[in-house]
Amino acid sequence: MSARVTGYARITDPGGTREHDTFTCAHCQRIVHVRSRADPASCGGLCKLCMGLVCPPCNTRGRCDPWEKKMERAESRDRLLRAAGLTE
Repeated sequence: MSARVTGYARITDPGGTREHDTFTCAHCQRIVHVRSRADPASCGGLCKLCMGLVCPPCNTRGRCDPWEKKMERAESRDRLLRAAGLTE
């Protein structure tokens, strides 16, 4: 994954319309709005291990746990439980 802003959000409410670039956190899938001219540190950070953009809470944790790896672990656990006959 390249470390770049990958989305766009347009929010319309009674106060008007706001537009922001966005990215999805590589670790938790949270959508992060990137305000124009914002300090990059306030938007999260770049995980040097998976080279993905991460949200501020995941950046604070300081460990690499990509979403894809979490899903692989969950699927593996599910396969094991099914094979053992512990789930339907």
